[in-house]
Amino acid sequence: MDRHADAAADLRRAVLDTPGATDRATRLAAVAGQDLPEPLAAYVGKVREASYRVTDADVDGLLVAGLSEDAVFELTLAAALGAAGRRLDAGPSVRCGMGPR
Repeated sequence: MDRHADAAADLRRAVLDTPGATDRATRLAAVAGQDLPEPLAAYVGKVREASYRVTDADVDGLLVAGLSEDAVFELTLAAALGAAGRRLDAGPSVRCGMGPR
């Protein structure tokens, strides 16, 4: 096990298993990239695939739709956690020349 495994597991537990403004199922869906209702799907997809493109307008749209700032924060963390995990899992195959080019 690598030296960061415990920290990564702690982060995953903190994001997914602690009480929050969003329910656990929604956070799990954000991590896994599973279907979510709009406007959550568009926002979570943007965080997962192109987080550098997230703007204040994206966040404002969620707030106008009735989400709290805490809910937006939790969804952002969950989506980012899923994206990071996916990239981390892909890393060894890319280093070995087996991944996408």
